[in-house]
Amino acid sequence: MKTENFQDLKSKETSRGVAVELFTKVRDVPYALNADGNIEGLFEDGVAGYTRKHLYLLPRLKKLGYKVDIGIAEFDWRELPIPTDILELLKDPHGYHMFLYVGTGKATKVVDATWDKGMTRLGFPVFSWDGVSSTGLAIKATNARRQNLLTLKTRAIASSTLKKLKNPIETEATPFNDGFNLWLGEMRGKI
Repeated sequence: MKTENFQDLKSKETSRGVAVELFTKVRDVPYALNADGNIEGLFEDGVAGYTRKHLYLLPRLKKLGYKVDIGIAEFDWRELPIPTDILELLKDPHGYHMFLYVGTGKATKVVDATWDKGMTRLGFPVFSWDGVSSTGLAIKATNARRQNLLTLKTRAIASSTLKKLKNPIETEATPFNDGFNLWLGEMRGKI
């Protein structure tokens, strides 16, 4: 009986170590807006937004034995350390942010791998994770809720379809996203 408990403990520690390593690798993929393409191509593309990072982590953390739920938080872009001239490109300063609720019993701890370690010097909150505790949120949330993955995917498909029906040929201009990514690229080059 004691041997089984030791094996279970060793297995949990191994899973926790793998989870921490996975979190760190995903976190350190350089962040960019509009970089939410193929989830499986995260490391090959070498750039990702918060949605892609967290949707990559979700099934892998579940395989390691964690309970995982998606979290969606509302926030204000003006609360982040982004230059005013870039913020002025926003149509609406309020946005939505994806993160994860993670736990071994219940999914209650906030885990957020959004900003990569290169963004620390720019004043963004970059977190480490120990596989047990909360990391904190990458943004100052005004509201947060759990979101079902199927519902999230359905809404994303519906939104994308509606945009294509409204403008089947035109691509939507994204001056804030483009400006933010350009600024972030310039800052990375200086760091």
